[in-house]
Amino acid sequence: MNSDYQCLNCGMQVPRSEQYCPKCDAELALQSSGEIVHVDIAHNAETISVALAKLEKVLEEAALTRAAAVRLVVGRGLIRDEVLRQLSWLQHSEKVQSFDYER
Repeated sequence: MNSDYQCLNCGMQVPRSEQYCPKCDAELALQSSGEIVHVDIAHNAETISVALAKLEKVLEEAALTRAAAVRLVVGRGLIRDEVLRQLSWLQHSEKVQSFDYER
């Protein structure tokens, strides 16, 4: 998969390290395709490590496609607890803007 972003304003391929499109000066972090990615990462007998790997992959893909949001289905229990810990860490390290969960 290409590691560049495509500017949704002008279509130019822009390295992920750039904050602004060099062609049209659009702020890349504010661009969104409007898509909501919906993924179940914990209901096919996944282990915690497999579920966390799925989480990492879906977040990477969502970033590359400029999805507006990701909705994860994780159920209850240990996987849910670990996913919440990981999301909390990603938010703390500013790799995820925010997250919420149904109680």
